[in-house]
Amino acid sequence: MGESSRNVDMEELITYSNNLVQILKSDKDINAVKQFLHKSKALHSQCDKDFYQVQKSIQEYEKKIDACKHKAAAAKSEAAADEELDLLQKELEDEQKEEHVLKDEFR
Repeated sequence: MGESSRNVDMEELITYSNNLVQILKSDKDINAVKQFLHKSKALHSQCDKDFYQVQKSIQEYEKKIDACKHKAAAAKSEAAADEELDLLQKELEDEQKEEHVLKDEFR
């Protein structure tokens, strides 16, 4: 049973191949296939160019994102340093007030 279905498939394949050969015998059909292949190659080339440009754009955006992350981290660090500086400034002012009070008491 398996062999008979294989024979049918082979017969269909041979018929299909013969039909394809008959279609491609015409110069018009061959030229159409050549034109199709040429357009297909051009399309493939354009797709490769577009892919390269998109990939390049993605890499540029990734670099910009990394630069922004570094700037944000630097700004955060600077803000923390500013907070610490403000705290130290307040402590200095408190110490100066205390010193002034002690001087007044000493007099």
